[in-house]
Amino acid sequence: MSVSPLRLKPAQIIRAVSRLAPSDLNEFMLRFDEWQLARVASANPQVIRAVQGHRLPTRARARVSDLLTKNREAELTQAEERELDDYIVEMDRRLDRVADELTRLAKRHTRARSRV
Repeated sequence: MSVSPLRLKPAQIIRAVSRLAPSDLNEFMLRFDEWQLARVASANPQVIRAVQGHRLPTRARARVSDLLTKNREAELTQAEERELDDYIVEMDRRLDRVADELTRLAKRHTRARSRV
């Protein structure tokens, strides 16, 4: 028996997602992020390896998402605020490393194309 794919319009998806509880929305966002990266992986494996190598682990990304939700609701404790600040600093460092790696890949690609 084959299962036909569910056909939803973008507006229907947005409506459904907007009704999710904060914790379910956090899980949805993390899974959607993983799905997007998997799609990009087939386009350029070097790029995806560079990005994946510098991402926060899934558990840390989930924690950041929870802290951001609490922040939006003005419910962060001082300890949680410091924890979120620490995560943001770490994400900035990782983003810098990804940018450097992508720049190196782009330069390497440009040099390789100019030799052809």
